[in-house]
Amino acid sequence: MSKLLLTLLTLSCSLPAFADWVSYQRNAENEELYDNQFVSRDGGTIKLWTLTEYAQPITSLEGQELLSEKFLTTVDCNARKVGSEKVMKYTGRRAEGTLVSTMDTRVRLTSVRKGSSDDVLLDRVCR
Repeated sequence: MSKLLLTLLTLSCSLPAFADWVSYQRNAENEELYDNQFVSRDGGTIKLWTLTEYAQPITSLEGQELLSEKFLTTVDCNARKVGSEKVMKYTGRRAEGTLVSTMDTRVRLTSVRKGSSDDVLLDRVCR
């Protein structure tokens, strides 16, 4: 019980009270956004929430339809690398509706490919 309470408390502290979503990439299948209120910034390293919103519902591995996925993302502006350590999948747009699943992983930063959506994200947040 105490582990669950600690997890919920940690999660609630890391989530913004409200998100200031900014679109940075859009195509016919999805839109990529980031929360303009960073979780943290330490020199050239930024931790922020990013969001993928799908134009049409997709089916998750759990067999449920979802319209958005929110990622706790780390950006290394100096090394031009990016990685995610938490993924949360939602039935609604803008990370609303029912939370379908959540996954935590150790952050692994990878180099950003020129012209990719991560490249656009770095250009926006690393100013």
